[in-house]
Amino acid sequence: MSAIPVIFSTGSLYPFGLDRVFGWAAEVGFDGVEVMMDDRWDTHQPDYLNELVQRHGVPILALHPPIYTGAWRLGREETLVRSARLARRISCPLVVAHPPPPGLPLARWMDGALTEARAEGVTVAVENMPANQPGVLQVRRQSCHLPEHLKGIGAVTLDTSHVGASGVDLLDAHAALVGQLRHVHLSDSNLVVGKDEHRLPGKGQLPLRPFLGALAADGYQGAVSLELKPWPLGAPDPGEILVRTRAAFGFVRGALGGG
Repeated sequence: MSAIPVIFSTGSLYPFGLDRVFGWAAEVGFDGVEVMMDDRWDTHQPDYLNELVQRHGVPILALHPPIYTGAWRLGREETLVRSARLARRISCPLVVAHPPPPGLPLARWMDGALTEARAEGVTVAVENMPANQPGVLQVRRQSCHLPEHLKGIGAVTLDTSHVGASGVDLLDAHAALVGQLRHVHLSDSNLVVGKDEHRLPGKGQLPLRPFLGALAADGYQGAVSLELKPWPLGAPDPGEILVRTRAAFGFVRGALGGG
């Protein structure tokens, strides 16, 4: 495994079953996977997840609960706590946490669900969110799409596509959050404010190579998770999926200094 693990988010190919996605991740050579949880039981049953790890030989290095709803037919806050508990059961080191929508009490969430989830003994890293489309009514105070919104929140997941959609300079965001950074969702963006694109690395305008180089130089201790979309990856053609996923993997590995 490289100094910085490069992993694959199953959400990149969410129309496919987890078994196929784990298999493709193993074939390409990823250091692990991030499981995007949804209402399918396969995404949050510990015995089945452990079986996939054993079958394909790739560890689960992050869990990603649903963004808008809960799992297990629960609300978002209880889902976050249950996800941290699940991560501990399957020896997964990190859970991605989505902050409350703009306008809802961030401090109450931090003191409640976030603190309770972190008490499970895994890293719970709060994700920066994309800004809304221009012209859409929004509450910018503590909306978690700017780096300063995440100051004091503890461990952070930095999503590069969300950075691009928020009109934020990626290298400035990294510099502001470097001390809190525990996880990265990597994809490209054409920097259209309000448009969360998740483009293939190198197919947009984000300075991804300098950003990844900065991670390597800073001794970043987390993983870099490719979080893309199915159709830019060539879905539904399995052969094209492998070609494009290998190219994306090579881009990240090369920029991190791993060949």
